[in-house]
Amino acid sequence: MSLKLRIRLMDTHLLSHLLLNKPNSYSEDLLLHPRFKNTNFKQAAVLVPLVKRPSGLHLILTQRAAHLHHHPSQISFPGGKAEPSDLSLIHTAIRETNEEIGIQLEQIHPLVKLNTIPTISGYKVTPIVALIDENYTTAIDYGEVSSTFEAPLSHLLNPMNTTKHKVFNKKHTYELIFIPFNKKLIWGITAEIIHSMNHITN
Repeated sequence: MSLKLRIRLMDTHLLSHLLLNKPNSYSEDLLLHPRFKNTNFKQAAVLVPLVKRPSGLHLILTQRAAHLHHHPSQISFPGGKAEPSDLSLIHTAIRETNEEIGIQLEQIHPLVKLNTIPTISGYKVTPIVALIDENYTTAIDYGEVSSTFEAPLSHLLNPMNTTKHKVFNKKHTYELIFIPFNKKLIWGITAEIIHSMNHITN
């Protein structure tokens, strides 16, 4: 079997798992953690954009603008908080992606919702996996994003490229996931979302 055929089969296998996955709501166990006590969560959504390339599926990621007050320069997925005018969290993820990096609405094809993840900043973030047209173009809003890049999904899902570290903060212990790629470091909720995709596909 040729390498290209194996890659295509792997990609089909991955997408099938994502489409068949029926995620539960956010983890009740996670919300019992002391850091979430008395938290009034706000709804948010991010797009997890997949694009097919000759070498396999890639994820489109953004680097946040350096001047932002929250998470400056961090690697992230496009997304943000839900607005009252949004029809759904899928709408939120697509709208934010269009606003932040300019991918056209008709080039975004939602596939599945992943498990919602609570954050220490008081949001319940719902990841929306979507397939993006291969000929997509970007129009970056530099007020929010400094750049975009693609990373092979096979690299990001490879456990050999992932490290975990425990961090102590305000009497609580957190386990953070780190994924290095091309002199960039993916961590925080972005790495958690990628890691959750690994669990689905195994």
